[in-house]
Amino acid sequence: MNNTDTAGSLRLSFGTKLAFGSGAMAEAVYMGLFNTFITIFYNQVIGLSNTLIGIAIMLALVGDALTDPVVGILSDRWRGRYGRRHPFMFVAPVPLALMVYCIFNPPEGLVEGSHQLGLFLWLALTTILSRAFLTLYSVPHLALGGELSKDQFQRSQLFSANTMIGAASGALVAISTWGYFFAGERVRASDGQLVPGHLDPAAYGPMVICACAAIVIAVWGCALLTLKHVERLTEAPAPTERFTIIMLFREILGTFKNRNYLILMVGYFFFMITSGIYDTFNVFINTYFWELAPEEIKYFGFIALPMIIVGALASPVLQKKFDRKPVIVTALIFMTIFAQLVIDLRLLGLLPANHDENLLPILIANAGAFALTIGVGGVAIMGMIGDLIDENELTTGLRQDGLFFSARAFFAKASYSVGHLFAGIALDLYVRLPFEAVPGQLEEAILTRMGIVAGPAMAVSAVIAVFVYSRYDLTAARHRAIVAELDKRNSESRSDQKRPEMEARLSDNDTGFDA
Repeated sequence: MNNTDTAGSLRLSFGTKLAFGSGAMAEAVYMGLFNTFITIFYNQVIGLSNTLIGIAIMLALVGDALTDPVVGILSDRWRGRYGRRHPFMFVAPVPLALMVYCIFNPPEGLVEGSHQLGLFLWLALTTILSRAFLTLYSVPHLALGGELSKDQFQRSQLFSANTMIGAASGALVAISTWGYFFAGERVRASDGQLVPGHLDPAAYGPMVICACAAIVIAVWGCALLTLKHVERLTEAPAPTERFTIIMLFREILGTFKNRNYLILMVGYFFFMITSGIYDTFNVFINTYFWELAPEEIKYFGFIALPMIIVGALASPVLQKKFDRKPVIVTALIFMTIFAQLVIDLRLLGLLPANHDENLLPILIANAGAFALTIGVGGVAIMGMIGDLIDENELTTGLRQDGLFFSARAFFAKASYSVGHLFAGIALDLYVRLPFEAVPGQLEEAILTRMGIVAGPAMAVSAVIAVFVYSRYDLTAARHRAIVAELDKRNSESRSDQKRPEMEARLSDNDTGFDA
C-alpha cells in the first residue's frame, strides 16, 4: 500500500530515489570527460589553437542551449503509453555514446596534417551533436525529478540522490582516468618527450570506450527503473497550438514573468561564466601551475566523492532549517572562495613550492572544501527551480517542468560558453601557452599569468552571481501555501469531473425505475 506525503503525492521509496539519481551518472561521465580533457586534449595532444577550441565549444553550447527548450517543450507536450519523459531517455544514450567516441577520435589525416580549420570543424560538429543528444536525455530526466513529488523536502531528497550519484560518478571518472588510464609517464611519439599520460594521445582510446559503455548503461537503467511511475505522473495537456520557433522563444521568455525565476537565471548566468573559466583552466593549473603527476591528481577525485555526498546529504536538512536562499547564497560565497584560494596564496608566495611534501595535502583539503559547497549548492538550486514550477502552475494552470529546467539550461550553457571562450582566448593571447608544453619547463611569467586568470579574474562574475541570488524571496512557508492551494484546486477539479458522471448514472437509474 502506497503512503502519501503532506503534499498529497506518493511517498517515494529509497529505491526510487536511487533509480532517479542513477541517471546523473551518464551526465557526470560526459561532463567529466568534456570539462576536464577536451581543451588539453585538443590543444596539447592534437595541436589545435585554444581560441578555436573556445569558439567550437561556444558554438556547441549555444546550439545546445537552443535544443534544451525545444526538448523541454516537446517532452512537456509528449503524449503516449510511456509518458512524457521516458521515450526521450530511451532514445538518447546510443547516439550520445557514439558522438563521445568521435570527439576523442578525430580523423588521422586532420591530426597528422595539423589542419586547424578541419580539426576545428570536427570538434564543433561532434560536440554540437553530442550536446544535443545529452539534452535529449538530461532535460526530461530533470523534469521527471520535478514531477515525482511536490513535497519540498522529498524533492530535495530526490535531487540530493541525483547529486550524490553524479558526484560519485564524477569522482570515479577522475580516479580511474588519473589513477589508471593516464597513470605514469610516457614517451610521446610526436616529439620523444617524457610526459604525463594525459599528454599522450595513445592513452585516450580505452578510457573513451569505457565511458561510452557507462553512459548507455546509466541512462537505460534510470529509464527502466523509473518506468513504473509513469501512470501516476502528470499527463501532457492536449496541444492548443502548433510548435513553432516563435512559440518556443515566447514560452522561454514567458518563464521570466516569474520574478524569482528571473533572479535565478541571471545569477546562474554570471556563475556559469566563472564555471566555464574554472573548468577550462583546472587541468592546465594541475598540470603546469602545480606540476602534479596524474597519480597525485587522482586524489582530488577521492576527496571530492565523500565531500559532495556530505554536502548533498546536508543540503535538504540545512534547507529545512534555514530555508533555501540562505543555503544557496552561503554555499556560493564559499564555493567562490575555495575555487581560487590556493592559487591566490601561491601568487602571494604563501604556499610551499611545487613537489614539496606539504603542498599536495593543502591542495586536497581545499578541493574537499570546494566539493562540499558544490554538494550543498547543487541540491539547493534544483529544489528552488522545482518550487518555482509549482508557483508557475498555480499562476498559469500549466505544469511546465521541462520548459523551466530547459530554460535554465539554455542560459547556463550560453554563459558557460562565454567562460570557455574567454578562457581559450586568455590562454592564447594573455597566458601564451605553447603547444606540446612540458610540465616544469614553462617560464615563470607564463605560470603567473595563468594563475591570475584562474584566480582573481575568474571570481569577478561569481561575486556578481552571489549578489543576484540574494534577491530571491520565495520562502518555504510561501511554497507550502502554494502546494496546499494546488492540492485544493486539483481536488476540486476531480470533483467537477466526477459530478457529471454521477448525474448521468442517477439519470440512468431513474429511467430504469420509471420503466
